[in-house]
Amino acid sequence: MTSKKTVKVKTPSGKEAELSPEKAWSLAPKGRKGVKIGLFKDPDTGKYFRHKLPDDYQI
Repeated sequence: MTSKKTVKVKTPSGKEAELSPEKAWSLAPKGRKGVKIGLFKDPDTGKYFRHKLPDDYQI
């Protein structure tokens, strides 16, 4: 379902890391383009956070 391509994101602890999302989905109103969102796990704290994915990311 999700591709395991890594994305450069800023973690809640303030560090930049290359992570692959555990889950990815699209948020879009009907008939509109919308944005892609990924669910990531912070490697330091173990907490989950959401971050916007690039437009060319395959879901």
